[in-house]
Amino acid sequence: MAAYLVLMQEIHDMDRYRNEYLPGVRPFLQKHAAELLVAGSDAEPAEGEPPNSTVVIRFADAEAAWAFQMTRLPVVKEIRLTTSRGQMVVATEFTPAV
Repeated sequence: MAAYLVLMQEIHDMDRYRNEYLPGVRPFLQKHAAELLVAGSDAEPAEGEPPNSTVVIRFADAEAAWAFQMTRLPVVKEIRLTTSRGQMVVATEFTPAV
């Protein structure tokens, strides 16, 4: 069952994020067969005051999503942590009770 990594973050150093983090994370997305569904800072608030960046990435299953999260090179993760602040979750598809 597909799983989704959802990241809502406030990026405070957009230049470094775009020029260092994004090129560094792309090989890990490919390695884990991740599909980038949403990535941008142009979302319109529907409720509340969301941060300036939302990212949604689809993986084959939760195990693949967690493997991506746990195996990224520490330097790549460190760039994200020093250029932004946010929350990340791994969510699976909804399966209604029958």
